[in-house]
Amino acid sequence: MNEKAFRAIYSNYLESGLTIRDFCTNQSIHESKFFYWQNKLKGVLPPKRGFVPVIFSSNQQKPSPELPVAMNNQPEQYNKHASSVMSLTCEINYPNGIRVKVNGLSDLEMVRTLLVSTQR
Repeated sequence: MNEKAFRAIYSNYLESGLTIRDFCTNQSIHESKFFYWQNKLKGVLPPKRGFVPVIFSSNQQKPSPELPVAMNNQPEQYNKHASSVMSLTCEINYPNGIRVKVNGLSDLEMVRTLLVSTQR
């Protein structure tokens, strides 16, 4: 396998929505080979869609007007620059199925608390 071949495989993996294990099983690819190439090309491969990291700054009192950050290879809804931070909607899906939606990010401390509680 070469870099070009793995990039095509990785693109198919991203489109599949499957876990690496399930994708490799379906494609008859050894997981170790997949992880080898993924690590070798780390930083060059496009990110997996569906999660946008949230970064809080402890010295910042109000949300930055730069949010949300435009990310390559993300759905168009994430690429649009918000004219007002208050127009943002935050949705948190917990592993147990509970879904919390917050309209506007006026209280970042509350959002931070909701996100941190997912790690417990």
